[in-house]
Amino acid sequence: MAKLKRFTVPELIEFGFRGFLSFQDIRRQYSQNDGGIPESPGVYIVLRTGSSTPTFLVKGYGGTHKARKANVPVQILKENWVADAPVLYIGKASQRKNGGGLYSRINEYAVAGQGRSHGHSGGEFIWQLADARELLVAWKPVPSGTERRLEESLILAFRDTYGKIPFANRQG
Repeated sequence: MAKLKRFTVPELIEFGFRGFLSFQDIRRQYSQNDGGIPESPGVYIVLRTGSSTPTFLVKGYGGTHKARKANVPVQILKENWVADAPVLYIGKASQRKNGGGLYSRINEYAVAGQGRSHGHSGGEFIWQLADARELLVAWKPVPSGTERRLEESLILAFRDTYGKIPFANRQG
């Protein structure tokens, strides 16, 4: 099991996460093909540096995935919010036949926040936060085949600490 307690930035860095870039920085670096995000499998997280309760948007920044609605009622967002938790989403990226890994998966997530149709099927709740563009993304490369186990371990450790899964994860 992951040995994280509060999921703070220093704790995540010590655990091997790196990056901590905003989606805007990721999109800019991705378009220049020098983002430093590996094409290997791994786990990535989305986090919010502020601790105040966010403003939830009725219509967020997110695009659609397979014609699924991009927005949910604000009440659902409020029910899923995890007070005082910096991590909002924990996801995994597997190696694909055409490469990609973390590099492709994180970019798909960034594209989702531009209001375009996208290939990222999780974590859409973050795009209904008023400060979504200020959120940070960090990643940890892992050997192929271990990304799912690490993702599950992190979600369980988060649930042990906060009593529920991260805000934008739908299952855990």
